[in-house]
Amino acid sequence: MTALLAIEDLHSAYGLSRVLFGISLDVAAGECVCLLGRNGVGKTTTIRSVMGLLRPTSGRISWKETDIAGWAPHRVARAGIGFVPEDRRIFAELTVWENLEIAARAAGRSGRWTLDAVYGLFPKLRELRNRQGGFLSGGEQQMLTIARTLMGNPELLLLDEPSEGLAPLVVEALLDNV
Repeated sequence: MTALLAIEDLHSAYGLSRVLFGISLDVAAGECVCLLGRNGVGKTTTIRSVMGLLRPTSGRISWKETDIAGWAPHRVARAGIGFVPEDRRIFAELTVWENLEIAARAAGRSGRWTLDAVYGLFPKLRELRNRQGGFLSGGEQQMLTIARTLMGNPELLLLDEPSEGLAPLVVEALLDNV
């Protein structure tokens, strides 16, 4: 089976501070892969390298057999990889609905995840659809970040600290539906 995402001998650094030393992994369609480890071992750095937020110093990152190492983040996202960052990065001045709508328009890709589908996953967001993102609680912002990424209908979803700030029942619903 061909991997959707293949990382081979990946090395990445922040300036002179080397963080990744030869990471390799494959992710096949329909597969759930978790990077586990204590703080500071390179989980976020691996994801940032895949998403083009950090340029690897060496190695290969293949998406559907195309080398994407060093691609700009918007190009990686348009290729079909969605990213939920740990620091949320919502548009604080926009409403929940506007955050979701802009994500769907930017992706320009149809699929399973529509407004109704993300509101079904996160019913609280339907209630808050007219509230500005900056006035949401941390858990509500986390739901919005995940929902916004899903609105792009990615083929692969990378989540960095996805359960941060979420109630256990919301985490369970997320695991059952994504």
